Amino acid sequence: MATKKAVKKAVSTEKKVVKKKAVAAKTVKKAACSKKSCVKQQIVDKKAEEFVNNNSYVLVDYPVENETVYGDSYVLRIGASFDGYVEVSFNDSEWQPCRFASGYWWYDWTYFKPGDIKIVARLVGNDGKILKISDIRKCKVS
Repeated sequence: MATKKAVKKAVSTEKKVVKKKAVAAKTVKKAACSKKSCVKQQIVDKKAEEFVNNNSYVLVDYPVENETVYGDSYVLRIGASFDGYVEVSFNDSEWQPCRFASGYWWYDWTYFKPGDIKIVARLVGNDGKILKISDIRKCKVS
């Protein structure tokens, strides 16, 4: 059986070890955030973000380029990677949210006026950052 003295000594030794580990962890943390290494970490983070953005895509599938749209409603189909959500804009107007179904993003377009239309879609990350913007898709409404 351990004596009181032996137990007290073991507890004291354990406290010293824990304290040394805490000091060592703080030292490592300070060293990890030295000016040079923080800059390196920012570069790594930026490259990782660029990698995600370079693999992201968004494009307007329908209407096709220079298509003439007839009637009073049309459903746009937009292809995009699964990095967030998609919005669409007509003639540089406000961005409108699209809905996701069957592997594509869709926008139910109604109440449009006759004329030449420029459609642009954008992929927005869940954090609100714009990841990609599609090429302009031109069509005509009759």
